[in-house]
Amino acid sequence: MKKTPEQLADIKVIIKNERPSKKTICSGYRPAFKVKDDYLTTGIIKLINCDEINFSEQAVAKVWFITPEFYPNSLEVGQVIPFQEGSIVNGYATILKIYNKKLLKI
Repeated sequence: MKKTPEQLADIKVIIKNERPSKKTICSGYRPAFKVKDDYLTTGIIKLINCDEINFSEQAVAKVWFITPEFYPNSLEVGQVIPFQEGSIVNGYATILKIYNKKLLKI
């Protein structure tokens, strides 16, 4: 049976909105995630059970990375990774589950 895009998410996280502009974060937001100390990659956020989160709120979400093959063995459950636009950190994602086993730190 073919998997749907929803089933192909790379990770499940708790997203915390700390955008300095105090703007909301909506499903479809595509910030850069700092998956390694020296590596940023774009990820697409899909909020679960809500459409948006306001400043200082948090929600469970799934994240799809655009190039996970370039940073294997880099993530672990419980890890907190920042997400940003340019040099401005807009929040943090705490990893709850890693679906893409290639990303799992060994």
